[in-house]
Amino acid sequence: MIAVFPLNITILPEETVALHLFEPRYRQLYADHKSGKEFVILYQNKGINSTHGALVHIEKVIDEFPDGTVDVIVKGVQVVKILSFEPIMQGKLYSGVEIEKCKLFTNASDRLVTSFTNYLTSIQKRANKPAPHSLYYVANRLQLSHETKNELMRITDEKLANTFLINEIRFLRKIREQEASLNHNFHLN
Repeated sequence: MIAVFPLNITILPEETVALHLFEPRYRQLYADHKSGKEFVILYQNKGINSTHGALVHIEKVIDEFPDGTVDVIVKGVQVVKILSFEPIMQGKLYSGVEIEKCKLFTNASDRLVTSFTNYLTSIQKRANKPAPHSLYYVANRLQLSHETKNELMRITDEKLANTFLINEIRFLRKIREQEASLNHNFHLN
């Protein structure tokens, strides 16, 4: 059984997220995991837990406050499938899960990298790190919604995951084109 933090966010491997831990159960989770021990962040929407989550570790402690609250940065390490959920782990205030580690998708296809690079150019941005880009690097740079990232987590085939992200880039480009068209039409009136 591993500790779990259900949140209304999805974290992918290689992604870092700042968290403010203030509830007693998550302050206890912090105390138990601040040395780098991994735990799971599980996407929860309207009280319903996702079937997949992210194994994370505390990358950095930003601030510890006198009242016991803490600001941390966690980093996604691995996608996991949730096999069972325990509302309260024995002897703890926080929940726990049994997990199965999913295959890490390390390779962004040439087609995905080309699509991603062209998309960044079109929005006047560039990659922060040199190629080769991992699939998760691309996904994190696209700033996908939590629901979309959760869909990506459930994909079990690397080729399908690449195709999924290519389709998301097409969708993002279409939205940008529509925004540009609206802006142009607005200025004409």
